[in-house]
This record gives sequence, structure tokens and C-alpha cells, in this order.
Amino acid sequence: MNDTMISLCLTAAMVLLAGCAFVSGDNPTSPPEGSAPDAAAPAQRTALPAAPSGSGTYLTLYREQSQGAFQMLIPKGWQADGGMIGSGLGWNVVDLVEYNIRFRVTSPDGQSFFGYYPRFYFQDPAVTARSSMGMLQPQPGQVQNGCWLYPYLSIRQYLEVIVFGQLAAQEIRNPHFVGDVVPVPALKALVPSVASHYQAGYADFVCMVRGVPSYGRIYTVLYNLQDMIWSTVFTAGWLAPQSRWREDGRIMEICLKTFRLDPQWAARAAAAAAERSKQYGDTLRYLNDVDRQITEHRSQTRSDIQEEFYKAITGQIETRDPQTGQETWLPAYRFAFTDGRGNYFLSDDPNHNPTRAHPEWRALDLINRNDPDYRSRR
Repeated sequence: MNDTMISLCLTAAMVLLAGCAFVSGDNPTSPPEGSAPDAAAPAQRTALPAAPSGSGTYLTLYREQSQGAFQMLIPKGWQADGGMIGSGLGWNVVDLVEYNIRFRVTSPDGQSFFGYYPRFYFQDPAVTARSSMGMLQPQPGQVQNGCWLYPYLSIRQYLEVIVFGQLAAQEIRNPHFVGDVVPVPALKALVPSVASHYQAGYADFVCMVRGVPSYGRIYTVLYNLQDMIWSTVFTAGWLAPQSRWREDGRIMEICLKTFRLDPQWAARAAAAAAERSKQYGDTLRYLNDVDRQITEHRSQTRSDIQEEFYKAITGQIETRDPQTGQETWLPAYRFAFTDGRGNYFLSDDPNHNPTRAHPEWRALDLINRNDPDYRSRR
């Protein structure tokens, strides 16, 4: 691999989890055309944690265990596994950031789950064939210089070949897409500016998981670097039994949207990347400008304008604890409560109020950034 290609590979690596806030398309409140039947009665919703009022959903704040790399809300009682993992590949010049994500949250009965697949770096086999003047003819699926050899795929092809065909081949059986891939233009904000082409969207599908008919959704963002190297910003999704996919799907969808990368961890990862890049000499100086662009992008995604944009398109609310002043993003319910220990209760019914039976709970204030007095009250 020549210096230019190495530089491009390392540039792609710097974009690990550039999207520190998950932005998605529509919530699964109504079935797409041709979707799975909703055959379950409300009593079959056994995977959800019980709430004291009989309505609403408990969510708890989860912080990544190994490094504190990220945090997100997950349903109380669900099992979180994995996290931010080291690559263990010191020879891999592509793996500059040195960390990748492999994370899943599973319902108590093990049938519903959501999470993130690791990202990978790819190279079109035709690039190697051209650069070797035809002497080398690598085949798709091989690994070369840390890159998985595949031509630049569409989202549908990526899910078929990489996710269903490789990453989840032993678990997701007989998958079939429901409708077409749905573009999500808002996800463009996560694409690095050096990308020459990108694709961002999600696909719904039906499948069998351990003999259970299931319904799922996977989001991914793919980007290409001058037809030489291509990669993913992230690949995340959820899956639930067809008998309760609407209920569980809504909860998992909104939990994915609460993902936040820890800024201190991101700074440490960036520092480690900068230190490691020194060994590759002057050809990697281009990374300094790329790193600056990505740092600015992360700051922008946490700005008030971006947060307000997220609220509008993702169906979330922003709350403030009147006792501590802590601000938290939560799914869009009319009423929100907390016990101050990272646990929340959400409901659309004013009669379901946990403070009546549990005095340690308190109502959260809803933040309206369109209020002209919002800044003066902070």
C-alpha cells in the first residue's frame, strides 16, 4: 500500500463514532408496507420492565464499563454486554484509533436486543489489481493491509454481504428486506468532510432468530474515499419478535438515540491516535487537519442548534432536574420523573405519577429552547 493509500486509511480510522448522538429516521409506530403482522396481545409484552404505575417504561443510565467511552439510556432490567474494545492489532496501520465498538443490550427473555456492530475498513480489490499492473488478483473477502477486500457496496448490499452474510450469519437466519432502504439525510452530519461519496439510511427486515419469527431495523452510514478506501461511521440496529416488535422496537429505537460519546474519552483516544501517527512520518501530517475537522464536528453536534434539531426529528424531550440542575435527553413522553440516581419514569398519563407512592421521586422540568427566556434561566 503506497503512502497516499496509508494516509487515506488512517484518515478513515479517525472517524470512529463521529456521531456522538444517534440520529435516526421514523420511529416504528406504524408498519411499513409488507411488514410483519402484529399478532400479540398487550399481555405478551413480557420483555419490558415493570413500572409501578402499570404504564410507561423505566430507563436507566448506562455507562460503558471498560473505559467509560460512552453512555446511553437502556431499559431497566435488560442486560448490557460488550463496549469499546481494543483491536489487539499493533501491525494494522489502518487501526489508528485503536478502539472499536461491539455492544449489545438484551431483554430479560433474550428475544429482543439492540446495539452496535464493529466498524471495518474496506478496499476495492480492483485497486490492488490496477496498482500491481494485473500481477495481483485478490478476491473479495480477503484481508490486505488491515482492509477487508470488497468493492464499495450499497447499503442493501452491505447488509446482505457483511452484516447478514458475515457478522450475524449464525444468529439471523433467512433474512428478507421489508421495502426499500430508507435514506436518512440527517445522518449526513456524521460523514467526514473528506469523503468523496456517502450513503446513510436504514432497512427493515424479517428473519428467524433461534426459531422465533422476528422483525428488525439496521442503520448504517457508509462513505468512500476516492474509490480507494471505504468504511462505516457506524452500524446499529434493533431486533424483536414479530409478536411485539412495535412495543419493543419503539423502546430500543429511542434508546439508540440517547447514545453519547464521552468527551474526555474522545480526547484521550484522539491523543493516542496523534501519538501513534508519528511513526508514519510526514505522509500523515494530513491527519492533523482531519482530526481538527472531526473535533469541531463533535462540538457542533453538542451545540444547542444541533440538539434542538435532534429533538425535532427524533421525538425526544430535554429535561432539567429542579434539584440538581442536571439536564437529560429522554424519549418524547408528556411527563418525566427521576429518583436522582440515574433512573427515570416516563408516561403520557398525568394520573401515573410515581411521586405519590415514592417520595424520593420528583418531576423533571421540560426544556423548551424556543422560549426566548431560555438562556436567561440557565
